[in-house]
Amino acid sequence: MPRGITHALGLDIGSNAIKAVELQLTSAGIELVGTPACIPTPPGSVAGGVIVDGAPISAALTDMISSYGFGTRQVIASVGGDTSVAVRIASMPRMERKELDEAMQWELDRQTPFPVDQVIFDYQIIDPSTATEEETMDVFLAVAQEDMVNALVAVLGGAKLTPVHIDVEPLAVTRALVDVAENGYQDQAVMVVHIGATTTEICVESSGWVTFVRTLPVAGNTLTDAVREHITGDEAQAEQAKRQFANLAQGTEAADEAGDIARVRQAVQEAISQPIFDLADEVRRTVEYYQRQHREEPIQIVLLSGGSAVIPGLAEFLQGETGMTTQVANPYQHLICDEQEVAADYLSDVGPATAVAAGLAMRDMFQD
Repeated sequence: MPRGITHALGLDIGSNAIKAVELQLTSAGIELVGTPACIPTPPGSVAGGVIVDGAPISAALTDMISSYGFGTRQVIASVGGDTSVAVRIASMPRMERKELDEAMQWELDRQTPFPVDQVIFDYQIIDPSTATEEETMDVFLAVAQEDMVNALVAVLGGAKLTPVHIDVEPLAVTRALVDVAENGYQDQAVMVVHIGATTTEICVESSGWVTFVRTLPVAGNTLTDAVREHITGDEAQAEQAKRQFANLAQGTEAADEAGDIARVRQAVQEAISQPIFDLADEVRRTVEYYQRQHREEPIQIVLLSGGSAVIPGLAEFLQGETGMTTQVANPYQHLICDEQEVAADYLSDVGPATAVAAGLAMRDMFQD
């Protein structure tokens, strides 16, 4: 049986964009309802993934719900941010659940940078079926500052939305790209590289459990900042130039491209080259580290998601640098979608950016 909410709006409020996806569980499977939304975040309202001015976001959500015609007010949202959320895989001595409840209170002090009396946290034993067979067990721990969660709930209330769950990005994105892929990745070790605006989340899921999480500071805004420093001092123009001209594929320029455009394209390529190499190097190091620690379950594939995942040639470049098969992910290829209502090309384009939102919406839609 599904675990609870079978019709929900997944909502991912990021520093640069607000993403929303409505899903419904039917007898045929998980169905996309309407069109996924991806709208700009009101300037100055989110910093580092944390809401700092809620009123403009509530207003933007109200307009978005009206414009896209979303049919449910039940929302599953995510918390993120490089300073207000901590996700850890903690190795603990094997113990009973009651003992673990007490031990996790002490583990909070060791695993999180926040005062423990100001946080909301939850945890889950990774693969409980093996926890009784080993001397130690791994525990997935998610911690968020209480003020940040309260700000998110207030924003949703301001848009007349009802929050039913608050989730974390690593669980949401792996759910959308790995768990939902029936007869696909469940029996493999799959790495997901989610390139957000302010951070890149690297997660590994193996046999249905997230077993590794790492956060990198190199992300979409890093590329934008590089373009701004090298070409233009205006952040909006730098973002537009990145979106229009960032291209790692070879031989894609038109032969008759105007000289000015060609020069801008070349300048953008030069500007982003170092952060792209930095990202690739960190992904390679992460792959190597994980492989050393988990020799019995080597990574089979790397899936790219997030807004910058669609940079042409990025997947091929990372594959060349890491030696791992790398693909740009599309969560909608595993869902029931009405192509007469929303074009497949649109879903392919918006899929990487809305992967977290899709994973949030489907949180309760899997069989136990």
